[in-house]
Amino acid sequence: MKKIIPILFISLLLGQETIDRDPIFIPGEEYKYDLFVDFIKVGPDLIKLGSASLNTKEIESINGKEAYHLNFVVRTSKVGDIIYKIRDKIDVWVDVETLTVVKQVKKLREGNRKRESTTIVKGNVATTNNKEYDVPKNVLDPYSLIMILKNENIGEKDSKVFTILDGKKIREIEIQNIGIKTVRTPAGKFDSYPYKPLHNGKSALKNKGDIQVSYGLVNDRAVPVKISLKLNNGVIVLKLKKSSNIIN
Repeated sequence: MKKIIPILFISLLLGQETIDRDPIFIPGEEYKYDLFVDFIKVGPDLIKLGSASLNTKEIESINGKEAYHLNFVVRTSKVGDIIYKIRDKIDVWVDVETLTVVKQVKKLREGNRKRESTTIVKGNVATTNNKEYDVPKNVLDPYSLIMILKNENIGEKDSKVFTILDGKKIREIEIQNIGIKTVRTPAGKFDSYPYKPLHNGKSALKNKGDIQVSYGLVNDRAVPVKISLKLNNGVIVLKLKKSSNIIN
């Protein structure tokens, strides 16, 4: 069994003083996942219906800010297409210093619905598809939160609230560490710390876009080994197949 992920301390989030810890974003780092749907099983086992990837590209300059570029792609197979076709590509840029969102580009195909959007954030003002609106300071992106959470110091059964921007939607999301769980993936079996959204004090994937992430250790580094993502018609489950360009 893989080692349990230790509690990793972070204080840089939202501008606090930093201490030594794993880097959150590493250009060239990549994770590949097998995709499952929570309601499609053979006995106790989920059936593979596609694949996904999460990777960090080179640092770019966006609106005069140095930004990490995170790319997230989800795609169902031919068999998966019959059940619920997914062709999602999401690109996110986050400020190197504050980890706040700078830009989002989304091309989504889920079932019969297709949506595209581009969001630019400058200070406390965001623009999505030419529509301008105010955003709070230190707003985060939900997909970059997958990477940020792996270094968060949230004690078991404790929780923390984050403000996220998902297109034109701004919402506060409370994330709870629900305690050590065993996760089985194509990459192996991990003891992990899952972080899950809270709704009215209960852990649940309730709202579209809710994400639950479990972190295990690969090469002594915290890695998102399982990602559950709420869509319109259910929950897709991504289980780690392969990781590359991870440094100690």
